[in-house]
This record gives sequence, C-alpha cells and structure tokens, in this order.
Amino acid sequence: MQKKKGAMELSISTVVIIVLAMSMLIFGMILLKDIFKGASGAIDNVNKGVINEIDDLFADKGAKLAIAPSTRKISIEQGKGNKGFAFSVRNINNDERTFTFTVEVDNNFGIQTKCKISGREANEWVLIPSGSFTLGPGEKHQLPELITFEIPIDAPICTIPYKISIGGAGESYVNTNVELTIEPM
Repeated sequence: MQKKKGAMELSISTVVIIVLAMSMLIFGMILLKDIFKGASGAIDNVNKGVINEIDDLFADKGAKLAIAPSTRKISIEQGKGNKGFAFSVRNINNDERTFTFTVEVDNNFGIQTKCKISGREANEWVLIPSGSFTLGPGEKHQLPELITFEIPIDAPICTIPYKISIGGAGESYVNTNVELTIEPM
C-alpha cells in the first residue's frame, strides 16, 4: 500500500508542475504580445511625426522637396542600421510625371582622402539607393520615401555627404545633400 501512496504523490506533483509551467508559458506569451503591440504603436507615432514634419516643410507651395529630419544631418553608430531619412517630392508641373531618385556619395567630396574608403563602399551602405514614383499635377507623396543605411562595424568615423538626385521626364528636377556622420560604438 505504501508504494501506491508514493506513486500518487509523484503524479500529483507532476500535474502541479505541468500546470504551473503552462501558466508561465501563457503569461509569457501575453507579455510578449503586449511588448510587440507597444513597439508597433511607437513606430506608428514616429511615422506620423515624420509625415507631419514633411507636411510642415511643404507649407511653401513652391517647394519641390521636403526632407526629414529638416537639418539633413543623420548620425549612426558603427555596426548599426535601420536609421536614415525620409523625403517627399511635390510635382509642381501641370502634367503627371514619373520621377526617379538616386542616393549616392557626393562625387565632389573626395571620400577616398577624407574617410579612407571608396565611394562604392559607402554607396553600399544605402539599403534602397534608387527608385521611381508617379505624381499627378500639384500632387505630393502621401507616404514619404524612406532611405535607410546599414553601417558596418569597421566603418570609418567620418561625415559623408550623400547627394539625392531627383529627375523627371529625362531632366533634373531637384538635387540636395544629406550628411551622414558615422559615430564610434
């Protein structure tokens, strides 16, 4: 009879442990869901902030281009990524146009002597270096174009100007620069 009592106690302990483990698993999943929900809410707030900043920059009806951050200066640590800038274009023409954009190191900078890397290498840090979009007359982007960088861990500590070139109908529409500063880890 004593062996059965020991076996019964062991199975009750096992059931209690399984119930506790399942409860912890469920609470952990609920916690993770809440964390991800909060993170996506923060991203939505950042997106709204960028869109609002660009809309404010388009207060001038003659403006062709708006960039956020408006300082046109970005700082990213070595080995980091998914940071960059956003821009929006307004078509001030009287017809629909397809615009193209490119983002590359400014050729006039002399990156080889100033930062000790090649322009090709620095251009590879831009995740989406070119693209195109179509805008009707007087229309601007509803959702800005996002340009992000992926900086390698061995990138030199340097400030590099990137030229944004936007063209339409085979001609240059607007050009400007954005400065990327690589900071130490």
